[in-house]
Amino acid sequence: MMGAFNCSQPPKFDNFDISKCCRLPNINLGSVVDKCHKHVKSLKSHNANYPAYAHVCYPECIYRETGSFIDGDIQMETVRNFLQNNIEQRDKIIVPTIVKSFETCMTNIKNTMQARGIKSYPKIDGLGCSPYASMVYGCVNAETFLHCPPEMWQEESSCNVAKNFALQCNPLPHVPLPMI
Repeated sequence: MMGAFNCSQPPKFDNFDISKCCRLPNINLGSVVDKCHKHVKSLKSHNANYPAYAHVCYPECIYRETGSFIDGDIQMETVRNFLQNNIEQRDKIIVPTIVKSFETCMTNIKNTMQARGIKSYPKIDGLGCSPYASMVYGCVNAETFLHCPPEMWQEESSCNVAKNFALQCNPLPHVPLPMI
């Protein structure tokens, strides 16, 4: 680990694409992506200036359409099976990392909700979804980045600095949780 960071001043990166640090697995989502793009674009809250996948309701749609989101919660066994069956063979090494990320994030978010007396997040007025799936999605992405298998990690200085900064300055759940 590098020296301590000033968390209010992230490292400066010139045109650095952080998504290249941990190679994303190829996941066969079939028609789900198109279905969710159409769904998000049909929502009143969709802003044409932003891609559909950036919308807070996009993760809920993806999880719902893959059978992983039922009655407002993520079904871990379904997630595990979906990943095992739909990630390309060469990328299967990351499945345990993603599953562990889901478990870590869901436990952290649910414990935080419980501590605040929140049983579940209601659908946000005008959005058409609860923020819960989006919070889990953001957390899982961050947690998977932090624990990316060495076989999928790009061993570059910028990637290592970004990872060390995130480890120090972006604690679980890695995303802000809304107050209700």
